[in-house]
Amino acid sequence: MAQLGEDLRFTVRPGEAFYIHSLAEPGPTLTVEAPVPVRSGDEVTMLGHDRPLSWTLRNGALVVDVPAAARRAGRYVWVFKVEWRD
Repeated sequence: MAQLGEDLRFTVRPGEAFYIHSLAEPGPTLTVEAPVPVRSGDEVTMLGHDRPLSWTLRNGALVVDVPAAARRAGRYVWVFKVEWRD
């Protein structure tokens, strides 16, 4: 499992999705300042939250909007899934 700083970990399910594990509760946005394999049209969701999340790339960083309902869905870890679309 790769990591970024103290709070972010990364895993991949080849050919399907990239996962970002946040060990700290995110704020209104989650910024990942590392190359994340995300493309236009891909969907970002948070496990335990039933709606896709808005996201953008800014200066090479992935920025995910995390509404309060999504933040409440986590307890010890918040897992974001980047689902690759063809």
